[in-house]
Amino acid sequence: MKKITAVLLAMILALCSFSFALADDPDEIPGTVEIPYAGLTFVPPEAYRNAVGQIVYNGYDQLGASSYYAAWYYCAMTEDELNAIYAGEKAIDETTPIAVLFYSFTLGNGIDLDNLIELTGFDKQYFHEIGKAGDYSFYFYMEPIQEFIDAINSVYRDEYMSLINQPDLAVAAFTCYEPLDRYASMIGSKVEFTTSDLDGNTVSSTDLFAQNEITMVNIWATWCGPCVGELAKLQQIHTRLQEKKCGIVGLLDDTDLDSARQLVADNGVEYPVILAPDNFYTLFPIEVYPTSFFINQEGQIIADPLIGAYVDLYEPTIESLLDVQ
Repeated sequence: MKKITAVLLAMILALCSFSFALADDPDEIPGTVEIPYAGLTFVPPEAYRNAVGQIVYNGYDQLGASSYYAAWYYCAMTEDELNAIYAGEKAIDETTPIAVLFYSFTLGNGIDLDNLIELTGFDKQYFHEIGKAGDYSFYFYMEPIQEFIDAINSVYRDEYMSLINQPDLAVAAFTCYEPLDRYASMIGSKVEFTTSDLDGNTVSSTDLFAQNEITMVNIWATWCGPCVGELAKLQQIHTRLQEKKCGIVGLLDDTDLDSARQLVADNGVEYPVILAPDNFYTLFPIEVYPTSFFINQEGQIIADPLIGAYVDLYEPTIESLLDVQ
């Protein structure tokens, strides 16, 4: 991630479905958010629950291996106006008064705050430590967005600035613990299927995986911008991996085969691209595109997947797996 502006955040929000991972217990405080796979619970303080603007949790994503981030947005609008956006009754664009309020970060796999600052480009002065649990560290980031402040009316502006000036209030609302590993039970499981490639040729997973010591199965779709954006780089990585007797397989979870063929051609993709088999969601219970799984010659999953387009992590992950094969 690079430095994020209010305009970019509004555009991201327009492309995402709002994801409320709220607690199931009706007795808990409204707006409580449980993120077990990132090891965090957020119980909104009174100032958040009584806000004039709408404070929205918009889900979490992976930030490299065993690290995650989540975002909360401040929407300078009424609840009815926000519901109209949810229902598709109101368009959202760069002028929509929505901006990030804060991020939470879960750091594992040896990533520290300095790594996080380098990765995000965020300003160190706006980071606050939430706590530690096991080998994980948890951080909070809240920075005022001047473009947003200048664009909203005084009622929302005063409230937004009041929240921004009280980061400790939000930090104290978090509880951290060791994250659950949603894919732990998959490690060692065998992936078996029969499908076809983009030309209609039958493909067996047994034959496919036997060709490489480690195969990275990159699950993508033609409508996924980050997926398409990494295709050319994936081909470069595949070429280098071949020297290590490893490789990439693209698994297309999409029915637009004409667009897929064109994208493959335009990006010079020469690694195998196959269609999702009938048992795809049983084999690969994913939530985000792209997601990449690492599979050995016997067809066994040997590591947690990488969730998202993290091109710089693909080769190091495979190299680390080769060291323990």
